[in-house]
Amino acid sequence: MKGLLLKEWALYKSWLLGSAVMSLGVVFILPILLEKYLASVQSVQEIRMGLLIIMLGFSIVNLLVQFNKSLNTDNGKKDTWLHNPNSMHMLIGAKILFSLGIYFIGNIFITTAGIYFLSDMIIGSFAQMLYLQILLLVILLIAGIILTIIWLLFWTLYVEGKYWIGKFSVILSLVVFLLVVIFLPKVLSFLSIDKLLMQGEVSLKFLGTYLPESATSDFTLDIGSIYIVEEIFMWIIFILLFWFICKWLEKVVTR
Repeated sequence: MKGLLLKEWALYKSWLLGSAVMSLGVVFILPILLEKYLASVQSVQEIRMGLLIIMLGFSIVNLLVQFNKSLNTDNGKKDTWLHNPNSMHMLIGAKILFSLGIYFIGNIFITTAGIYFLSDMIIGSFAQMLYLQILLLVILLIAGIILTIIWLLFWTLYVEGKYWIGKFSVILSLVVFLLVVIFLPKVLSFLSIDKLLMQGEVSLKFLGTYLPESATSDFTLDIGSIYIVEEIFMWIIFILLFWFICKWLEKVVTR
């Protein structure tokens, strides 16, 4: 695994460092310039909040772009798949781990800068600020894992379709994605699976005592509950989905 991660770093370090420099410039320098040249404090706060949201969104997009770039680089090299002693699960797992690692480190800088520049909007101790950052990082990491697995699924579908229908595979993948987005919630609702999954409720409201408070009434952080059965079911599904995709991809790329 270490060798695979070092290979990913050697291939993409220049591109990643360029993205990092640009991101740090936006996160740290732009808010200072805004504060210097904008007279309205409220406008500065709103723009800072907007920049934080934009940069977190950019971080997720950057994760998927990096992961997609890594997959496409090896896609045309059958030797990478055929003559590698590591299993497909290990090869893809290394790509996911590397992309998520870079994504997580980037989010540390983004959330640190965001909390610092928004410190006049939130009231709390250093420990409370740290708890808030950890909570944000965990949420972003979970979202990153889920989106990466979903992206891998549709990338594999695209590669499979490209073998049969060529460039029209992009349209096929997009159509399948839209159908899943539209009909999957309806199917789950029809099966009434929510009633089965909403078991083992664990309230997270106690976390509110460890988090800072908003200095304005415009923003409130409402923490609800999680359900043990739902969480276990979700992660089992994603683990099985990852295993299935790797088996499918092994047949596709070595065809």
